[in-house]
Amino acid sequence: MLAAAGDGERYLLTVAGRGYRFVAPVERAGGGEAKTDPPDRSAPPSAAFDAARNNLPQQLTSLIGREADLAEIKAQLSSHRLVTLTGSGGVGKTRLSIEAGRGLLERYPDGVWLAELAPLNDAQLVTSIIGEVLGANLNATAGALDALVSTLRTRQLLLIIDNCEHVIAEAARVVEALMRMCPRVSILASSRERLAIAGESIIRVPSLPAPQPSEAVTAARAPDYAAVRLFVERATALGCGFALTDANAATVASICRRLDGIPLAIELAVPRLKVLPVEQLADGLDARFQLLTGGSRTALPRQQTLHALIDWSYGLLSEAEKTLVARLSVFLGGATLASIIAVAAGEEAPPGAIGDLLLSLVEKSLVQADLGGSECRYGLLESTRYYAVEKLADAARLRRRHAEHFAARLAQATAEWETMPTRQWVARYEPDIDNLRGALEWAFGPDGDGAVGLELVAHSHVLWAELGLILEHRRWVTTALEKAGKATPPDVAARLLSWQAGDVRELDDPADYEEAMRAANLYRNLGDGFHEGRVLLRAGTTRLLPDSADQGEDLLHKAHALLRPFGTTKTLARCLSALASARLFAGDLARARSLHREALDVYRDLGEGFG
Repeated sequence: MLAAAGDGERYLLTVAGRGYRFVAPVERAGGGEAKTDPPDRSAPPSAAFDAARNNLPQQLTSLIGREADLAEIKAQLSSHRLVTLTGSGGVGKTRLSIEAGRGLLERYPDGVWLAELAPLNDAQLVTSIIGEVLGANLNATAGALDALVSTLRTRQLLLIIDNCEHVIAEAARVVEALMRMCPRVSILASSRERLAIAGESIIRVPSLPAPQPSEAVTAARAPDYAAVRLFVERATALGCGFALTDANAATVASICRRLDGIPLAIELAVPRLKVLPVEQLADGLDARFQLLTGGSRTALPRQQTLHALIDWSYGLLSEAEKTLVARLSVFLGGATLASIIAVAAGEEAPPGAIGDLLLSLVEKSLVQADLGGSECRYGLLESTRYYAVEKLADAARLRRRHAEHFAARLAQATAEWETMPTRQWVARYEPDIDNLRGALEWAFGPDGDGAVGLELVAHSHVLWAELGLILEHRRWVTTALEKAGKATPPDVAARLLSWQAGDVRELDDPADYEEAMRAANLYRNLGDGFHEGRVLLRAGTTRLLPDSADQGEDLLHKAHALLRPFGTTKTLARCLSALASARLFAGDLARARSLHREALDVYRDLGEGFG
C-alpha cells in the first residue's frame, strides 16, 4: 500500500501494510572544499552507502608539512578507536582529518565518512547531522541516537566528526554511545578541546614550523620550514612573479612567524602579493599586530592572531567589498549568485556589481567559490564569517531578507519538484539546507518573525523529506503549528496540515486522515485543485486498509480526477500507483497491472528513474 508523504519516493508500495524508506542524503563537503557528487538516490540507503564508501571532498591543493601528523593519526587509529585532533582555529585540523581519512579508505570496508558540525546552532542536531551523512533511518519509533547506533552496530567504518567545539557536550555524548555500542566503528574527531571521554587518544595539531628571529635565513634554508614552504608554494601559484630569494627570505620567514605558522592565516595573507610587494605585506602585518606584540605572543590565543589578520585584510577592501563580505555572513553553507543578489544587494553594493565584487573577493581569498555542484556557490570560510558578523550593519533587516528569500526559493523548489527528476532537484536545492536552518532559527527566535517561519516550514517539506531529515522536519512543523492561529493565511495553514500527516505523526494515527481532509477542504475553498487532489491522495492512502479499502479507493478516484488536468507530475504517478494498490486489494490484478503501467509511463516522461 502506498503511504504518500509529499515526496512519494519515501514510501514503499506493499500489500500487507505501509513502510517508510529513507534515502541516503547528498554527501556534504566540509571545510569549504568542493562537494562530491551526490549518491545514487534511486537505490536503497544501504546500496547507495556501500557504493560511495566516502564523502570526502577532493583537495585542490597539496597538504604541506603534515607527513608526521598523518603517520601519527594512522598509527593511533591502529590501536585506538577514538582519536581527537585538537588545536587552534585555522591550524588545519579539518584538512588533516580529510587527508588522513583518504589514506585510510582501504582499512575500512564500509568507508570513511565526514560529518561537519560547523554549521550547527543547535547541539540537539548533532545526531541528525551524523545520521544525514550516513543515511541512517532515524524514524519516529526510536530515539535518534538509538536509531543511529542500530544502523552502525555492524558497520566497520571511520567516522570523521569535524568542528566539535561549539557543541562539545552533545558531541561527546553521541561519540561515547557509538564507542560503547558499535565495536567496529572508529572515530576521528577534531575540536579545539578534547571530548574527555574514556578511550580517547589526543593528538595536538601544531602550527607549521617557522624560522626563529635569531636564525640566519637564506633562500636555500628557509624551505626547510613547512610554514615557508606553504607560503612559497601558494605565492608561486598566484602567477604574479614571486620568487624566494636571499633578499626576501628573511621577510618571508618573519611573515610566517608573525602569523604563528597558522596555515589559514598564511593562505589569507599570500593573495595580497598580487597588489603588494612582500616587504609591504610584512609592514602591514606589523602595524596591525602591534597590540599583540606587547607581551608574550605565545600567551595569546591563536584565534586572536587570525582575527587580526582577517581584520587587516578586511581593511584593504573597497567599501563595496566590505559591505558584501559583511552581508555574506548571513548565509550558512554558501549561496548562489542569484540568492546573494536577492539578499545582499543594495545601494552600497548594487545588483549589477555583485558578480564582479564576488570575483574580486574570491581572488583575495576572502570568499570561496564552489564549482562542484549544479550551480556555482559562494561563501565565507567559517572564521571569516564569524568575523564578518561583527561588521554587519542592520543585521535584523538582512536576516529578514535572507529568511524571506529562502521561503520564496523553497516555494519555487516545491513547485519544480513535481516535474524535475529528483536527482537533479536534490543537486540544486540540497546545498541550501543550512540556509534553511539558519532562516528558521531566526524566524522563530526572539528577534524573528513567526509569519516568515510559517512560510519557511510550509514550503520546505520536500527538501527535508528528500534528505531523509524527518525528525528535524517534525521539530519545525511542531514549532510552526504552535505559532499558527486565526491570522495564518489559509494556503499556509493548508500546507502545514497537508505536509505534517504521516511525517509528524505515527503512520497509523487517525489524525493523519482527519488533517489531510481538513487541508483538502481549505484547498477546495481556495480553488486550488492540484493541491486538493494531492492531499486527497494522502487521505485515500490512509484508508487503504482491510476495513476501509472502498472509502480509500473512492478518495483516490477523486484525487485522480483533480490531478489529471494538470498533466504529467510525480503526484499523478503516485496516485496511479495507489489506485493500482487498491485494485490489488480487490483482487483485480489486470487493472492493477494496467494502472502501474500508466504510472510507469508518467515517471518515464518525467525522466524519473526511481519511479
